[in-house]
Amino acid sequence: MGLYSRLSGAAAAIAVAFGFFAGAPAKATADDAAIANFYRGKTMDLIIGYSPGGGYDQYARLVGRFLGKHIPGNPSIVPRNLPGASSRTAAAFLYAKAPQDGTVIGTADQSLALAQVMGDSTLRDIDTGKFGYVGSPTMENNIVITWHKSKVTDVEKARQIAVPIGATGGSTSSQYPLIMNNLLGTRFEIIMGYPGGNDINMAMENGEVDGRGSVNWGSVKPLGWVDKKMINILVQVGLQREKELPNVPLLMDFAAKDEDKQMLRLISAPTTIGRPIFSTPNVPPERLDALRKAFDAMVKDPEFLAAAQKEGLLVEPISGKQLEQIVTEIVSTPKDVGAKLAKLIGVQ
Repeated sequence: MGLYSRLSGAAAAIAVAFGFFAGAPAKATADDAAIANFYRGKTMDLIIGYSPGGGYDQYARLVGRFLGKHIPGNPSIVPRNLPGASSRTAAAFLYAKAPQDGTVIGTADQSLALAQVMGDSTLRDIDTGKFGYVGSPTMENNIVITWHKSKVTDVEKARQIAVPIGATGGSTSSQYPLIMNNLLGTRFEIIMGYPGGNDINMAMENGEVDGRGSVNWGSVKPLGWVDKKMINILVQVGLQREKELPNVPLLMDFAAKDEDKQMLRLISAPTTIGRPIFSTPNVPPERLDALRKAFDAMVKDPEFLAAAQKEGLLVEPISGKQLEQIVTEIVSTPKDVGAKLAKLIGVQ
């Protein structure tokens, strides 16, 4: 499933958007015995850039339970939450402080590469293109939502009524409402600083905020909110509409001119990164290849798929090589284009 069967869908869209095609075979791995000798008896850390309970945390913990089974030597994998600065604390740890030998992996915001393009000062010491990308268990659109009690039920209402909307910080959860305010004329009052998506969910349910600036569609479905009509989905963010959301407009659909569409398309592109799992820079190539091979095997594992289904988590995987290509293309965005987008959403 995922990119292995969706090349005519979102994968093709990102290929067209960035000028490459998926599906290139991975490099040959080193002898499994050598890899097994390295990993046998070791404990790997899985650094999660957000607090427990949110979508990134759920997918990372699911991966953590099964990935070791497919790595030669079968190391144990221990999830460790390291929230802060919209996952930048975790990214900084992985980039500069964690051992660079393939024993530490992690997950962080899908839009870090885009933030780098925009000159985000919190990423000045990080080059997201140097992480060792292992894979992503899902690739789905994000959505901007309000709670059912909110007076804002669609984009037009959001242009008329100012409401508070929760965000973690300089991530998609603040980027989407900011660009909607600047290009679409919405009036979102963005409340930043929540450590994770689950914290925003609780704030929304308690009436502290009216909505959430970004949440993955795959993370919302298991909550039952849609069936119970507990939320309003204002827009979906991606390069094509989700099959289950045919009547929810894409953010790009609201572009009033070509330049606006370019900006909205650029900010939509990181949805193809999904919930990325990556290692540190400078991991020996044979070990990164082994981690990628293990990930590719894991996402086809019936036990993994059954566990995901039990938790209500959709599996639409992306290979590590594909993630590497997408990130490389995003960070290659011309500086003037990145600067325009940065100005629109107030990146400093």
